[in-house]
Amino acid sequence: MTKTFRIIFVLGIFAFSSHAWAQPFGAGLKLGSTLTDAVSSIGSESIPNSANIIVGPYVELRLPFGFSVEADALFYPGLYSNAPSGGSLWQFPILAKYKFLKGPIRPYIEGGPSFSHVYDVASLPDILHGSNYGITLGGGIELKLLALRLSPEIRYNGFAFTSIEDPLGIFKSNRNQAVFLVGIGF
Repeated sequence: MTKTFRIIFVLGIFAFSSHAWAQPFGAGLKLGSTLTDAVSSIGSESIPNSANIIVGPYVELRLPFGFSVEADALFYPGLYSNAPSGGSLWQFPILAKYKFLKGPIRPYIEGGPSFSHVYDVASLPDILHGSNYGITLGGGIELKLLALRLSPEIRYNGFAFTSIEDPLGIFKSNRNQAVFLVGIGF
């Protein structure tokens, strides 16, 4: 009986370790742009972004059955550059992903909490909330080309607070934003 238990135990360890190694990590770079303006002015007009670039690294843990978890560190340089106070943004979404289908082309959906921090602001009284939190939802397609993975996607960012607003109420940052990103990774 003890010998049988040892054999089952050893086989279980090998089965578990091979299953654990089958869950690879992914990493890469996200590049993109905002699709909506970051700042609104009186009369519900938008102030166009002068620098609407997004760039940053990401890591992904691929789980069984098409699930994965992704963490990003996205930098929005000069996001509020056309607002009188200026400012850039760091955003840190942590997303659960579900990839449909099998094969080299896999559509996916994603969602999870997101944290952000505004910095490089010229006028400190305009900051209402330098740090913010909210939700990120999105969808895209992962294209696997040998070891390279390309992932174009569209995301919605909804934040709890307005980060920047001038004391006179002429302009304020938008709490909702749509972005387009392309992940390039392995």
